[in-house]
Amino acid sequence: MKDAADAAIAAGKAKSQFLAQMSHEIRTPINAVLGMNEMIIRESSDDNILEYAENIQSAGRTLLSIINSILDFSKIEDGKMEIIPVRYDISSLINNLVNSISERAKSKSLEFIVDVDQALPSVLYGDDVRITQVIMNLLTNAVKYTEEGKVTLSIKEGARDADAVFIDVQVKDTGIGIKEEDMGKLFESFERLEEKRNRNIEGTGLGMSIVTKLLAMMESELHVESVYGKGSVFSFRLKQYIVDKQPIGDYVKRLEKSRNESDNEIHLYAPKARVLVVDDNDMNLKVAKNLMKLNGIVPDQAASGMDAIELIRNNTYDIVFLDHMMPKMDGIETLAMIKEDNLTREGMTIIALTANAVVGAKETYLNAGFDDYLSKPIEVDKLEEKLEKYLPKDIVTWKAKDEPKEGSQDHKPKEDILEFAPSEGAEGDGIMEFAPTGGDGADDILEFAPEESDNSSQRVLSVDEKIGQIREMGISVDDGMTYCAGDKEFYVDMLKEYIDSYEEKSQQLNKLFRTKEWSQYQIYVHALKSTSRTIGANDLSELARSMEEASSKGDGEYIGKYHDKLMIDYKVITEGIAQALKQ
Repeated sequence: MKDAADAAIAAGKAKSQFLAQMSHEIRTPINAVLGMNEMIIRESSDDNILEYAENIQSAGRTLLSIINSILDFSKIEDGKMEIIPVRYDISSLINNLVNSISERAKSKSLEFIVDVDQALPSVLYGDDVRITQVIMNLLTNAVKYTEEGKVTLSIKEGARDADAVFIDVQVKDTGIGIKEEDMGKLFESFERLEEKRNRNIEGTGLGMSIVTKLLAMMESELHVESVYGKGSVFSFRLKQYIVDKQPIGDYVKRLEKSRNESDNEIHLYAPKARVLVVDDNDMNLKVAKNLMKLNGIVPDQAASGMDAIELIRNNTYDIVFLDHMMPKMDGIETLAMIKEDNLTREGMTIIALTANAVVGAKETYLNAGFDDYLSKPIEVDKLEEKLEKYLPKDIVTWKAKDEPKEGSQDHKPKEDILEFAPSEGAEGDGIMEFAPTGGDGADDILEFAPEESDNSSQRVLSVDEKIGQIREMGISVDDGMTYCAGDKEFYVDMLKEYIDSYEEKSQQLNKLFRTKEWSQYQIYVHALKSTSRTIGANDLSELARSMEEASSKGDGEYIGKYHDKLMIDYKVITEGIAQALKQ
């Protein structure tokens, strides 16, 4: 019996690994098909061809959705799915749900009702991405299995204590319902109810399994009530911490007000701040520098621990952002040398920059002597929190985003700041080496970049169209834009920086793989994880994360198994970005 149980467990793991690997492999060609099909839709004027292309697009997106479900399920099974809490506006969460499902309901002539408790706190702390995923699964199923009548989404306050609110979410439909004897199958993986009756309805049978597992990770559970032939009610209660107790009121009006006020958003402004950013990755340096433009800060930059020590020796800084994973001398070793040489000064705060935002990370860095830590990719709000907390109060003011900046004569306006130029007092010779070496972008770097076309009449794509093509590749543009303060031009700059660094980074990874230098391999694959996450290449980032974990353990067998896949995926994504930006 023990042998049989072990065999069953092994078979289950093998199934999950196979599904994860295959669904990951399938995404690349599917995204290529969807991307090329999008070009057909844009460029063709033939009605028949457009009809065919639209059918391909619809079927392709359905297939991609199924593949994503399998990937999510496999991540949960392998324990790789994480709950990542952030502060979020519940109005935006509700609005995203309504926008995503209303057209589907309308296409089936269903009434879609949204009932939101106006007393709910406006800003909460939790994993809004996973909450949205859970509710979207329930809403999608409700619309899918309802032929007439209505679907109702209800979000109410169930209870509240000093710091948290319990939210009751309910999705109700007038659909086909569930037989009592089928209730047990509802949450089983790859099980679909009444296959014959529902044979024309697409899906994997994974939706409810994913929902229940995600809810369990958020310490909640799903409740189901159903009457066969009349409809179903799915509900759950979720605890969220309160950031802003102000009631949301009418969520639509609140969202409109928020959008109207966004142009007048208040940001910390400290042009006299003295900040040093230390990171061996050019792209991370550029991200940090561009994000600080909003705060009127032009930071000095260093690409290594030794460069950082030299700058600290010759300059006075309020804050030093020091990367952990660097070759030759990492951040912890650099900090130890700074202290050994008595270079720490009163009022100077040293903050660890790290892509290892895991449980216990903060304690690790505090124990190593850092004052705090900031996770990468850097988010605007998190960066501003650190600046507000540690900069001297007498140099900090607050300005609206578009308000003229006083004292700006000492610092060039946003559009005039030269990339990678050092601020006054910095040693410029050490900074200019950070500049990209391949010219203006993708066109000059990649051997596989398409050749220039002689067709001068070819229309150049707008930034929005280029970003649209990046999105069709399966890259999460929304995530990437989050790390670029919502600035499209900045995001495109990051994409160019990403492909500019491809040749050097890929050669280095391949070299370290051949020589089996796993400690150095870990540093470079760690950087790939971070930069891929910054542009929204989340699947590649996740693969790089698993390789980083393997290299930290010296697991050459695992690295040998997946290194080629990592490099192929890296090349395919970089080639796709280069193709999109070149047009």
